Amino acid sequence: MKLFLKRDNLEDGAGFTVFNQSGYSKYNVRIITEKTKQRIIISRTNDPVSEIIYKELVIRYFTVRCRGRVYILVPGFKDCFTFVIYGSTYRFAGDIASGRFSLFDVDKSPVMNQKKCWGKYGDGYELEIYDNEQEYFSVSVAVCAAMYVSAVESSALRFE
Repeated sequence: MKLFLKRDNLEDGAGFTVFNQSGYSKYNVRIITEKTKQRIIISRTNDPVSEIIYKELVIRYFTVRCRGRVYILVPGFKDCFTFVIYGSTYRFAGDIASGRFSLFDVDKSPVMNQKKCWGKYGDGYELEIYDNEQEYFSVSVAVCAAMYVSAVESSALRFE
């Protein structure tokens, strides 16, 4: 199944919208900034399907809660920006910064691919999800990647 993730400015705060192939909104992503963290809620018609907590202690990391499971995504850098995923057998391949990456299961079968796209809904990301059981987690990983890229860009040094 193909989905499209696009940055959106909602009335009650910045977020994202996830569209299906027909252009209809499938998920809304709301970002709530608190004192020491950001809560990101992915919902389908006001029914939350995933909650993400983004914190920065010594390092930046995401805690994803969906389908009764908890996952920790820790950004890392070797040759490119990646996520180390705790709480799952999934492996991350690709580069967060380029917007092009994949999730693979332990048997090397693809779970999700993401790439940048430009379309009638604006600039965003195309998600190809192969495992319908992992749709919520796949969308959560894509949102975490987009949040991480925007956080890194906003904290970059600016010269006046």
